[in-house]
Amino acid sequence: MSLVAHSLDVIKSLQAPSGAYPASPTFSAYRGYSWLRDGAFIAEGVSRHGDVTGADAFHAWCARVVSDRAGQVDVLVSRAARGEAVTAAEMLPTRFTLDGVDGDDDWWDFQLDGYGTWLWALREHVVRHGGAVAGAEKGVRTAVRYLTAFWQVPCYDWWEEHVEHRHVATLGSIHAGLRAAVALGVLSPAESAAATEAVEGIAGLVAREGVSGQAAGGPGSGGPGSGGPGGQGHLRKWLAVTR
Repeated sequence: MSLVAHSLDVIKSLQAPSGAYPASPTFSAYRGYSWLRDGAFIAEGVSRHGDVTGADAFHAWCARVVSDRAGQVDVLVSRAARGEAVTAAEMLPTRFTLDGVDGDDDWWDFQLDGYGTWLWALREHVVRHGGAVAGAEKGVRTAVRYLTAFWQVPCYDWWEEHVEHRHVATLGSIHAGLRAAVALGVLSPAESAAATEAVEGIAGLVAREGVSGQAAGGPGSGGPGSGGPGGQGHLRKWLAVTR
């Protein structure tokens, strides 16, 4: 059996009945949890190799998990629109139990990249195989409202580090996800306009502050997140200017 075939068999055997892909079947810190980001990359891999059923199940699980928190998102968005502070602890989590419940142990949970990565992977899967994932629309619209409201807020990166920064990888994930959501054609006109505005805002922000040799520090500055000396033109780890 080839490595690819064996890997696909392992992934299929470990996928939960709910559709979630576990982060790890044995490592204690990850056991029993699924990340939107990690699972989306797994789903993209199996989708490319023709496991439509497995990818469908994962994307349907994501849609249910996000849809179940639509009310929470609406409250957070309304509070932010009124100028109220929303703490990192109040944001949606980055990982869920395999049954789609919030975890009850401490984690660096405020990470936005997973929601964007899921939207991107969902559209890739739908375009690749046609059809639609059951129940996806509400989850997509909820994720878009969340991301368009909070994409500018610093959060943990995908290594669960540096909550004080706005990370280029996170912004790139959100950018790709919002573009994908618009292309799916399920958003309201207002949601589509907000997503498009955010996409343009992210692109401009990263061009100004997320490329080494620009903004703070000047060309080849080698400052924090710049990619090191002589890294002019490379994407920074985080933006040169932190709000």
